[in-house]
Amino acid sequence: MTRFVTPEGVTGARRSLPLWLWGFFALASLACQSSRIGPPPNAPRLSRAADAMPADLDLVLRLDLHKIRDALGAPAMTALSEQAVQRIRSADRGTEVLLLRALEQTDTLWLGVRPTRTLEIADSVFVMSGHFPNFDPHRAESTPRFAGAIDLGGDLRRYDRAQPPTRGAPARIYVQGEELLVSLSAAEIDSVERSLEEQRGMPALEPAEKGVLSVVARPQVLPLELLADVASLRRVVRSAQRLELTADLAGSGLDATLALKFEDASLAEQVAHALSEMCAALGQSSGRLSRFATRVKVGSAGQYVSLQLVLGKDELSELVNCRGSACAW
Repeated sequence: MTRFVTPEGVTGARRSLPLWLWGFFALASLACQSSRIGPPPNAPRLSRAADAMPADLDLVLRLDLHKIRDALGAPAMTALSEQAVQRIRSADRGTEVLLLRALEQTDTLWLGVRPTRTLEIADSVFVMSGHFPNFDPHRAESTPRFAGAIDLGGDLRRYDRAQPPTRGAPARIYVQGEELLVSLSAAEIDSVERSLEEQRGMPALEPAEKGVLSVVARPQVLPLELLADVASLRRVVRSAQRLELTADLAGSGLDATLALKFEDASLAEQVAHALSEMCAALGQSSGRLSRFATRVKVGSAGQYVSLQLVLGKDELSELVNCRGSACAW
């Protein structure tokens, strides 16, 4: 005789199964479901220098090497590079030669730095834009050597090495295709990873895209030993919230403007008046600084105070070639 199991019987059977067996069935059911795999993370983007420049650096400099080559001539720039290579005496000569050769092919250079008395101990990030075919830090005779490339996607490669000989020496290099290089010291690795690889860094200081030289800085942290004999000027610079400098070559001379941003317009006006009086007083003294002080034009607009200096070709050459103790200000 055939027996039919009623729904109530089924319910009763379910209740009679051990709890551990129902747990097994539940896990099996989850395993059979199709798992959802999210999209892969976006490849890091390095389309401009600011993408790799961390916000914790207090001074960022931009240098238009293409314009400088046009002004000085390629042979002169090549000679300067060769002289620099020959003078290298450091324990990390291989890395320094590698980057100097890259500078020869650089159109625009950005340097972000936490200022100290010497670059050997300064935390820094270099970004070079140009054309760098076959650039491979792994093949350089560095001490210690860089490891092979790690592909980050988006034609971006990363080269790492063990602790370099000095704090300011390159510890990591990024290469984007054949157009962009990023070299950074060990202390900036985490910051650059956040800015470049994880794309979640804070906005960095960004110099103006004009002239052969542009600089932006937080004045409070600048080492102003150059102004050691002008304590009042040193105090003025450090009281500013922001410093901006642009310089361009004009007729083989120099046209430079320094702008200082202050808390409010009234303070900026007071500072502009004080700087005008200071320049006039310096112009009455002796020494190199007095000659340049008479050429400075001081102005103010809103929260900004500006100082403009225009130098001719001979004056610029004198300033650039000033070296050692004989160069008295």
